[in-house]
Amino acid sequence: MVLDIYDREAMGEVTAREIAMINAALVAEFGEGGALDPGEIARILHAEDLPIRFEQVFRMAKPTEKYETLFAGIAYELNTLARAEQALRNIDDFYREFKRAGDRTGVRFARQAALDAKQKAVALAQAQASQVGEQHVQGEIAQWFTVWLQTPEIWAQWIELRKATAEFKTIFGAFALGEESGSVAESQVKQE
Repeated sequence: MVLDIYDREAMGEVTAREIAMINAALVAEFGEGGALDPGEIARILHAEDLPIRFEQVFRMAKPTEKYETLFAGIAYELNTLARAEQALRNIDDFYREFKRAGDRTGVRFARQAALDAKQKAVALAQAQASQVGEQHVQGEIAQWFTVWLQTPEIWAQWIELRKATAEFKTIFGAFALGEESGSVAESQVKQE
């Protein structure tokens, strides 16, 4: 398809402009998922001994770079319930925005960011070196991301209901009220 587009558009030397034109045609043909990395397009054309301005091609951003930048680091520092909730609300906002715009790539990146965060929380909850309180917090965070991944439409209401439950307040004590001082383990000791 890349070579067909090159021939159809009667392109000569390949610069960043031609790469962008080829990618636009691929997206028009196959949707958002049809875009290729500029280097991949250059590789295909180079294999046919076509003239390429590599210095321009390698300065081009990948089609997914804006999403990678947007979600970079969103799943880090989820060591408190408040931070995890804020991260998930950010992911949810981006997800809804991309869904409204019909941006399937953005939706996919939002879901992947949530899945990465969930997997990190599960790993931390299962880590034997973790303290009991940290295991509870990470288990709760993993549950939040699981619910969002399964039903993002109702997550915002679900989280408010979850935080209002007696079970949540018993386990997390001050954390249920949004206070971040003290650990979950300290909260449990106080209640016992």
